[in-house]
Amino acid sequence: MTGLTMQLDIAQQGARSRASNVHLVRTGQRGRPLVVLIHAVGVDLTYWGEQIEALAASYDVIAYDLPGHGRSDKPEKGFGFAEAVATLSQLIEGAAAGPVHLVGLSVGGMIAQHLVLARPDLVRSLSLIDSISTFPDQVRAALRERARLTRAEGMEAILKATIERWFTEDFAARRPDVIERVTRTLLADDPEVHAGMWEMIATLDTAPRLPGVAKPALVMVGEHDPTTPVAASRLMADSIPGATLHVIAGASHMAPLEKPAEANRVLTDFLAAH
Repeated sequence: MTGLTMQLDIAQQGARSRASNVHLVRTGQRGRPLVVLIHAVGVDLTYWGEQIEALAASYDVIAYDLPGHGRSDKPEKGFGFAEAVATLSQLIEGAAAGPVHLVGLSVGGMIAQHLVLARPDLVRSLSLIDSISTFPDQVRAALRERARLTRAEGMEAILKATIERWFTEDFAARRPDVIERVTRTLLADDPEVHAGMWEMIATLDTAPRLPGVAKPALVMVGEHDPTTPVAASRLMADSIPGATLHVIAGASHMAPLEKPAEANRVLTDFLAAH
């Protein structure tokens, strides 16, 4: 974590939202527009450290652990986009600072899409990073197989492939500390939670409804992202009226970790404009 996030108010560090015992941190400038950060599957809110530091001087900022991740409890009703939207809606309403700028990475962007479609009143703008809006049937089958493998053989079985999808070889060689951190996080995950999330992801199909999104939108993607490729991001940007697409050169699926300076510049410029 960055120095700023380490210095968060202790009461805020331990905060629990009303949304099924979801753990969150809140920092920045109360009274300013609220930015809500939604992390990728398998990690936790601390992976937003660079973004929290970049945003906190100008915004009210919340990052939260998805149910079953970090310090958040497992969801009582299992994993589904309807449940994820209910959790996020309760969190935003509890913050009493909406509508909010939603920033979602990977599955976080999928949840953000579902929220803006279900509760547009809660959303000020939408930033979708290394995310996607639909899958071909063969990919859905592969996602379900990933869930099956995780449930049957544990996190070790999908670790190597996950690291290879998430980061470029160059970054992995230059930043073994980040790879070690991610490895420790993933191996500590509950395989049942991970499998449940992938089964949820396999149901994603927001693409037909994106033309109805009437909010400012930024779509950001790593140039070498194999999981949610540039073509899929371009499809989302073309579908959402007025959306902006930005491709981060030299990055893979975890672009905010590989290229935090560029990701933060693009994100803060977008938020400042809206």
